[in-house]
Amino acid sequence: MTRNNWLHTAVVGIIISYIVIILGSWLWSAAMPFSSIRPLLSESGVRWFFGTFVMNLANTPLLVWIILIDIAIGTCIRSGLWPSIRLLVKSSAKLNTLQKRGLRSAIELIIFETCVLSLLIFPRRAILLSVTGDLYPSSASASLVPIVAFMILSSSLSYGLLSGTIHGYRDAVACALKGGGNLKTILCFYVLLMELAAIVKYIFFSAA
Repeated sequence: MTRNNWLHTAVVGIIISYIVIILGSWLWSAAMPFSSIRPLLSESGVRWFFGTFVMNLANTPLLVWIILIDIAIGTCIRSGLWPSIRLLVKSSAKLNTLQKRGLRSAIELIIFETCVLSLLIFPRRAILLSVTGDLYPSSASASLVPIVAFMILSSSLSYGLLSGTIHGYRDAVACALKGGGNLKTILCFYVLLMELAAIVKYIFFSAA
């Protein structure tokens, strides 16, 4: 099954799940009016759907995390950092001089950023710890995914600039912008699945 066929099949499957859950809950509530199930095909259900659609998608940091990670990973691949790492793992393959220089700069940058981050987290009363000195919840734990994404992005751009796959700041910006090449597909599934989860929660797990 090709990638496009798989995507189309998955979307159709999710849409069928919508139909089954919505119609099934409506039929169940019609047959058993005193049950705790709240059908979406009702006055309150329609008001809920239109009134909370945006909040159902925006009340979680997951969407921001997905965007950041996709851009970072896409940049890592397009800059040549990930292909170089794969070549390095293979004992039979050797990196050329530019690839070695780029990979060295990426590793040095990650080490530097890790040291700076450690100074902001691990000492007592560190800046990124909570008021009580806890690591979770704290500013450090809340920003973990953006920090990882930034480290991948910065090391990828450093590799590209020093290995020759990226020429100047214009190419660096273009590489980062092209990094989110899978966002259309990811966001489509995000919207469908998050709204489906919200509907299931409203129908089966909300208090009457």
